[in-house]
Formats: sequence, C-alpha cells, structure tokens
Amino acid sequence: MKKEKLFKIILTAVLVALNVILERFVPAYQLWYINLNFGFVTVAFAACYLGPQYAVLVGGLGDLIGALIRPFGPYFVGYTITNMLVGLCFGLLLYKKATVLKISLAVLINTIICSLLLNTLFIYFFSTKGYWAILFGRAPSIIVTAVIQIIIISVLFTKKSKINHLIKKAFPKF
Repeated sequence: MKKEKLFKIILTAVLVALNVILERFVPAYQLWYINLNFGFVTVAFAACYLGPQYAVLVGGLGDLIGALIRPFGPYFVGYTITNMLVGLCFGLLLYKKATVLKISLAVLINTIICSLLLNTLFIYFFSTKGYWAILFGRAPSIIVTAVIQIIIISVLFTKKSKINHLIKKAFPKF
C-alpha cells in the first residue's frame, strides 16, 4: 500500500473519531427538531482535502459509531445515509477547489435535500405530528445553521484561508 493511501486512511479514521466527539460529546444547541454541532467540519475537511469517497466514510461511519457509542434515540439508518449524502455533496463540490460560492452551493444543497427534506421525513416517521408542521418548525433553525456552516467552512477551507495555508504547508500532497 502506498504511503499516501495509508496516510489518507489514517487521517480518515482520525476524522471519524473527531466527528463522533464533535457530534456526540461536545455541547451544542440541541432540540428534538434540530441539532447544531460542529461535526460537519470533519466531513468538510475530508471533502476538501481527501475527496468524496473519504467524506462519505467520515459522514457515514461518524454517524454509525456515534449512534452506537452515545445514541440520541433509536438507531435509524436513514440518518446515516443522509450523513453520507452530505459527505458526497461536499466532496463532489469542494474537493481541491473550495470557494465561497461552491461552499455556499454545497451547504444549500445539503440544507434543502438532506436537512430540510430527508431528515424531516425521518422525524415524521417517528412523530405524531404532520410532515409540514415539522418542516416549518425546523426551517428557521436549519436556515441559521446553514449560514453558520457557510461561514465556518469558508473561514477554514477556502484557498485564501490562513488555516488552508497551514494545512498545505504541513501536508504538501494535499
């Protein structure tokens, strides 16, 4: 196995562990309808520097392992698939070319398809409330979360970012 491939696998494992910590153990704003945490940063990192397949792994394995270690309720595979789709979208749009416009587009797609539509549908499966009531109840928080994600990912991973320059300096192969 090439050193570069091994490095990517090890870094993916570290990102999965960080994802579990950031999503399940670091205090965040959490209500039943919305969960604001910083696990998306690990998926965005994998997407920007490792590619879509690694971002899918970080999103999916982070959710699965997190659900096993510290569940928020019964495990449901739909949320894992949603996290994998988030990684795929980030990876396809941001790998080696993260700009504010592409970050905004990726977050917008993930917000509408994954958070607003799919996760709302999954909540509806376990709820006694109507789909539209849940959707409109979640919408304001999801919009705020999307703006926060755009800002944080842009600050961390655009080409002009100081953090991006430090990462490129420390790991020239990225």
